[in-house]
Formats: sequence, C-alpha cells, structure tokens
Amino acid sequence: MKKKKSKKPRKKKGDWELKDFVTSVDAVMQQQEKSNPAIKQVHAQLSPDWKRVSHHVARLLNLSDETEIEKLREEIVAEGEIATRVLIDFILAIKNQTKV
Repeated sequence: MKKKKSKKPRKKKGDWELKDFVTSVDAVMQQQEKSNPAIKQVHAQLSPDWKRVSHHVARLLNLSDETEIEKLREEIVAEGEIATRVLIDFILAIKNQTKV
C-alpha cells in the first residue's frame, strides 16, 4: 500500500505544537476508520462526549418528572451520532445481561 503524502508543508521535528499533534492523531484516526469502520466505535468510546452522553442516559433512567425527562431527552438527541452509539451500546449491554 502506497502512502499518500500530505499537501501541507512538513514542520521540523522540534517545531511541533499540541495543535499539530492533535491534527496528526485526528488524521490517523480518520484513516483507521476508513480502513476499518468498526474502529469508529472504539474512537467514540474514548471521547469525552461518550462519558457526557452516558451520564445523561443514566440520569434519564432515574427521572420521574415528565418535564425533566423531555428536557434531557432533547439534550441527548441533540448530541447526534455519539448519542446513537451510546444508546445502541446500552441496549446491547441490556440484551447481553438478559441472556445470562
């Protein structure tokens, strides 16, 4: 497999900053997701968004006030794809527990 060269000019090794590192890691992660779509779930689970949405879902399960439930539901929906991934993971965990 031939490596594609970046169109951006390369910096000297000593010139890298945090922003450069983040950009590089992001590029590698996107490349991994293209070659192996299942890795996208792993990357999602490692994100701070995963923890935040998981916390929202856990709170939702303990609420009884309809107004609070509706508000939190909309917050979860607004999270988009990460919320979908968290909820599917949660459903599959329940499914696996019921098999035992």
